[in-house]
Amino acid sequence: MTYDPNDPKRNDASTPADRDPAKASETYVEPVERRASPLPLIIGVLLALALAYFVLQRFMTGDEVATEGDTAVTVEETTTEAEAAVEETATETEAAVEEAASDVGTAAEEAAADVEAAAEDAAADVEAAADAAATEVDAAAEDAGADAAAMAEEAEAAVEGAADTAADTASDAVDAAGDMASDAATAVQDAASDAVDAIEGAASDAAEAINDAVTPDAPAADSTTTTVPPAADTTTGETTAPSN
Repeated sequence: MTYDPNDPKRNDASTPADRDPAKASETYVEPVERRASPLPLIIGVLLALALAYFVLQRFMTGDEVATEGDTAVTVEETTTEAEAAVEETATETEAAVEEAASDVGTAAEEAAADVEAAAEDAAADVEAAADAAATEVDAAAEDAGADAAAMAEEAEAAVEGAADTAADTASDAVDAAGDMASDAATAVQDAASDAVDAIEGAASDAAEAINDAVTPDAPAADSTTTTVPPAADTTTGETTAPSN
C-alpha cells in the first residue's frame, strides 16, 4: 500500500475535525525515508579488487625475463607490491563494509525512533480527539437538558394560563347565569303583579256593574246599556276605570 500525501481521502490523524469519533481509531505512522543500500557499493569494490587481482596475475605470469641478474629481486618486489596493494584494498573494503554496516544500524535505529515518535504523536492526537468528542457530547447533553427544562417550564406556564382562563370563563358564565336568573325572576314577579292588579280591576268593575244592574232607581235607558270593562294594561300594571 503506497502513501500519497496529496490524497484527499486519506485519514490524517493530525486533523481531528476530519475524524469520526464513532469509527474505530486508527494509528497513523509517518513514512520513514529509507536510505540507499550499501550493497551495490560493496559489490562494486569487490569486483574492482577481483579485476585488479586478475590484471596483476596476468602481467606477472605472462612476461618472460631475458636477463638473469635482478630477475628474482624484481619478481619478488613486484609480488610484494601486489600483495601489499591487495591487502590495502582488502583493508579498505573491510572498513567500507564496516562503515556501511554501521550506517545501516544507525539508519535502522533512527527509523525505529521516528516510528516510535510518530506512534506516540498519533496516540496523543487520538486521545485529544476523543477528549474533544467527549466534551462536545457533554455540552450537547447539557444544552438538551436546558432546552427540555425550558420547554417544561413554558408548558407549565401555558397550562397555568389555560387553567386561569378557564376559571375566569367559568366565573363569567356563572355571573351571567345569575344575572339572567335574577332578570327572569324580576320579570316573572312584575308579570304576576300586573296580572293580580288586572284581576282586581276586573273584579271591581264587575261588582260595580252588578250593583248598577240591581239598583231599582236606575233609568231604563241605562239598564239596556252594558258597560264592558277595558282590558288591563299588563305592561304598566295600571287598570283603567270604567266610565259610567
